[in-house]
Amino acid sequence: MAQAPKPKAQSRWQLFRYSAPLLAFGLLLTFFSSFGQTFLLSLYVPSIESLLGISNTTFGSLYAAATLSSAFTLPWLGGRFDKMDIRYYTVMVASGLTGALLLLSFSTHIIMVVLAFYGLRLFGQGLMSHTSVSAMARYFERNRGKAIGVATLGHPVGEATLPLLVTLLIGLVGWRSTLQFSALSVAVVVLPLSLLLLYRSKTRLQQFHDSVAESPASEAPDTRLWQIISERRFWVIAPLVFIIGYTNTAIFFFQLKLGEARGWSPEWVAGSLSAFALASALGMAGSGPLVDRLSARRLFPAFMFPYLAGLGILIFYDQAVSYPIALLFMGLSNGAGSTIKNALLAEVYGIRVIGRVRSVFTTVMVVSTALGPVTFGIMLDAGWTFVSIFAAVAGAMALTVANGRRPVRRS
Repeated sequence: MAQAPKPKAQSRWQLFRYSAPLLAFGLLLTFFSSFGQTFLLSLYVPSIESLLGISNTTFGSLYAAATLSSAFTLPWLGGRFDKMDIRYYTVMVASGLTGALLLLSFSTHIIMVVLAFYGLRLFGQGLMSHTSVSAMARYFERNRGKAIGVATLGHPVGEATLPLLVTLLIGLVGWRSTLQFSALSVAVVVLPLSLLLLYRSKTRLQQFHDSVAESPASEAPDTRLWQIISERRFWVIAPLVFIIGYTNTAIFFFQLKLGEARGWSPEWVAGSLSAFALASALGMAGSGPLVDRLSARRLFPAFMFPYLAGLGILIFYDQAVSYPIALLFMGLSNGAGSTIKNALLAEVYGIRVIGRVRSVFTTVMVVSTALGPVTFGIMLDAGWTFVSIFAAVAGAMALTVANGRRPVRRS
């Protein structure tokens, strides 16, 4: 009997019409992952430093330790996505984030703060995003690129809206009450709404589980940690995952020092971030249809060329207008890369083990965000200029792009 042809990719409107609940689930989780992201947690830093009486260096070291600890937990806990019912997995992640927010709100000792940041980085930055993107990669096939692009829009939306809201709340009710309000929003909004959206998507979820039940278990590849990192395809993809997270975090961490060195006002530097957020959103939305039409393997690693152009602008120009223009190019790569990289993992490793595989690459990304500010700080203290640092990073990035052009095959 002839095999039935696979369904064609849907238009964006058809995707919204028939898969709106599952897409909303993904968007909801990436938006609320902001509660564990550095751009939002940094708003609580002055209050916590004042409470504990510690220096910026000490606090930064503790935060990096919490981030690295969460990164090394991710491969184990993220891999449970492949084995647990997604409803129970979502309950676990949302409950962990709620608990971490409450722990930080009640913290009176440095140990409580470190444990809270560990939980926020693990369940917020790590697993909320991981659950969202893994679900899009697993339950969408012909429309995987568009689905990931839609779901990950929660990141720039959070970056554009939540800092102002949290800042206002801290001014009105204090930092502890703001954290408690955040915990309440996860418990009474995110958790029940996500379960409702998954219930509305039960037909699509059941189709996936039926297809898995019909396929032999031997089709699932070996996803033990050492097996994953020993393969050539890991070393083609991982360097680009690392270099983006490393560079983004380091530049944003030292952006006020960059502005001071070049005579840009703090207001101009902060306002320029909107260019990055807008370009990221455009990159996410625009790359989805391209992935569905051409495949992520064909687009990888070409999405990095605008980022290299952005670094080039920062190297050769120091006028104030160069910063938002550079962030515009870098944001396009960042947004497009978010969609392309995650779709690539599904294409290369398969959807049956997407949770385990994504958790390993998420660990690479989280480690890069911890190391970026540290190494930039070392270079600045050693007398490097921002021009020389950006040139070195651009050279390293060009090498990772060249390495990423090696064929990536599914085994």
